[in-house]
Amino acid sequence: RIEELRYNTPPDSILLYQDEKGPIAAKTYGGPSWCSTQSKIEKSQKIKGILNTFGVYDYTNDKMYTHCYRNKTSDQLIDFIKRVDSRYNSSIKTIFVVLDNASIHRSKKTRNAIVRNYPRIVLVFQPTRSPHLNLIEVRWMWLQRKAINNSTFRNESDIGKVVSDWTCNYNNSHGSITRNSLHDELMCLFT
Repeated sequence: RIEELRYNTPPDSILLYQDEKGPIAAKTYGGPSWCSTQSKIEKSQKIKGILNTFGVYDYTNDKMYTHCYRNKTSDQLIDFIKRVDSRYNSSIKTIFVVLDNASIHRSKKTRNAIVRNYPRIVLVFQPTRSPHLNLIEVRWMWLQRKAINNSTFRNESDIGKVVSDWTCNYNNSHGSITRNSLHDELMCLFT
C-alpha cells in the first residue's frame, strides 16, 4: 500500500512520512574522523537538556516540517498531528501519514484522537522491520550529519534552533530531483 500511494497519490490528497528523532541531548557531539572541524569531547559530559524531534516529510511537495518536544508520548504525537493538519487548507481532502509501529503511533489514545478530531488523516503503518519504506529516515540521517555532528548544544534552545535552521535550509534548497536521489540513497542504506 505504501509504494502504491507513493506512485499513485490520489488527487486532492497528500502523502506524508512521519517519525521521531531523539532524544537529542544538549552536549557535544563528535563526527567522522575525517571531518575538518572536530569537536573535542570529554568522556563524561553533563547533559543540560533533552529534546525529541517529531517530523514529517511531505513527499508530494518535497518539504519537511519538524517540531521539538521534551517528551515522546501520545500527547506530543497528537499535538504534532494537529500542527501538521493545520498546515494544509481544505482543498486537501485526505492526508496519508506513513509511520512505523511505535507504541505511541498505535496507542488507542492516538488512534481515537485522530479519528475524532482529524478525519482527513489516514494512518498507514509500515510493515515491521521496514525503515526503507519511510522516506523521512534518510532526512534524519542528513539532519544528524549536517546539523548535529560536530556541534555543541548548551541547552534545549540550541537544539531547537539547529533543528529549525536545518528544516528551513532543507525546504529552501530541495526539489523533486533531490527526492529521487535521496530515495536511492535510502535504499542503499537498508539493502
